[in-house]
Amino acid sequence: MGGNFCLGFFLLTMSTPPVLYIATGTCGAYEAECIGKVQKILFYTALPLIALGASGRFMVRAFREEQLIKPLLEGTKKMKFFTLSVCPKKVRLLSFQILVSTLVLGTTAYLKPWSLRFGFPAIFTLLATITLLTSTIRPHKAQRNLFTREEIRSILRMSPICIFLIPIGVVSSLGNTYFTEQASKMNHRVGSLKVSVLFLIVPRSLVRKWFSQSKYCANKIITPRIGISLSMALAILCCITAALVENRRLGVVKRHGLLNKPDETVPMTMLWLLPQFLLIGGVSGLSEKCIALFYTDVVLHWPKIEKDVDTQAKDKPNSKEKNIKSPMEQANETLKPTEKNDEDPNQAKQETKSTEKDGEGHIDPDRAKQKSKRQYIEFFVDALEGMGNIGSVVLVYVVGEIKPTWFQETVNRSHLDNYYWTLAALTAANLILFIPVIFYLLKSKKFTALFA
Repeated sequence: MGGNFCLGFFLLTMSTPPVLYIATGTCGAYEAECIGKVQKILFYTALPLIALGASGRFMVRAFREEQLIKPLLEGTKKMKFFTLSVCPKKVRLLSFQILVSTLVLGTTAYLKPWSLRFGFPAIFTLLATITLLTSTIRPHKAQRNLFTREEIRSILRMSPICIFLIPIGVVSSLGNTYFTEQASKMNHRVGSLKVSVLFLIVPRSLVRKWFSQSKYCANKIITPRIGISLSMALAILCCITAALVENRRLGVVKRHGLLNKPDETVPMTMLWLLPQFLLIGGVSGLSEKCIALFYTDVVLHWPKIEKDVDTQAKDKPNSKEKNIKSPMEQANETLKPTEKNDEDPNQAKQETKSTEKDGEGHIDPDRAKQKSKRQYIEFFVDALEGMGNIGSVVLVYVVGEIKPTWFQETVNRSHLDNYYWTLAALTAANLILFIPVIFYLLKSKKFTALFA
């Protein structure tokens, strides 16, 4: 997957006009007439390769847990560049990952040539692929038959519900497309400081992370059905807010005569877009959490993993009581080291370590299997969001066929406010149809028998 991602970005970099304009006999400017057949072939070849590489990101989380997090927690590897013993090792690793990604995104945000914007990801993915191929990978035992037949049937019975969940992904895709394009053409000054678009993207990511790890859903204060409905309501509110802000932005564009000046900065601060960025982060995080809980708790009726941890913690003192020995046995053990002086001391250390792991570090295989199954449910939720992204492309194509079209060559000449109002109406209709299905029809045996 990493090779496809690297090759895709490399071809995307080569498709920019300044790279191959001498070999193809075209001009090197970023204009429509400077893009020849070779550039188009490279561009359309790069897109499916990048999509194929991006599909492998679902395995990154499991790979990171298996190869990096577990060795750190077991003490087999140590991160020497962190000396804070108060901070857990897992938090330190994730903090380092967020720091590096923020620096890279902050650097590429200020690069204007598209050849450099595509070139930097190509270089970093190449380095990551080489590092992966040359590193030592811990052996992993593949688990077969994680899901039972009854669990698979239960998931397939609920497949029609996915039709109501795809519009959430359609709205979530706005954060990486039209919202970012609008922000790039607006005033980036916050007081006397000029900031990048990351000033809006980072809060959105934090809100999404907070909602996805919220304890209100895990403790069933907000049930999965109510949580999914709330995420749809937030999506409607996000589209309405985006439409109102875009209507205001277009008014500023017309007053200052910027319709035919796409490179000019709109005299309107990009902080107007902050509410819709925060709302779309809440939509993504809340839907991601509640859809996963809907399948694990409502459809499959899986128990919580945290219960196993509590029971293990309660059983620890009992295990210590069992190890209490009589004075005669303790006296006999004092004589054993003198008899084993000729043996290898490293072997004795390994035996003590193995007993400690058996006593305290034992991992329940059923609990590990349950955790793996929950990760597959999370991958399934990510796939639903990906289907929403594909649905947004189809919806833009269908809306673009309406004459006069709302989508023009530039954002200033387009009417994205009409598109946002359309999304709000479609999401509202989806919520109206979703509520009776999720709250009433699913409890009917006749309805569930239709999909058995």
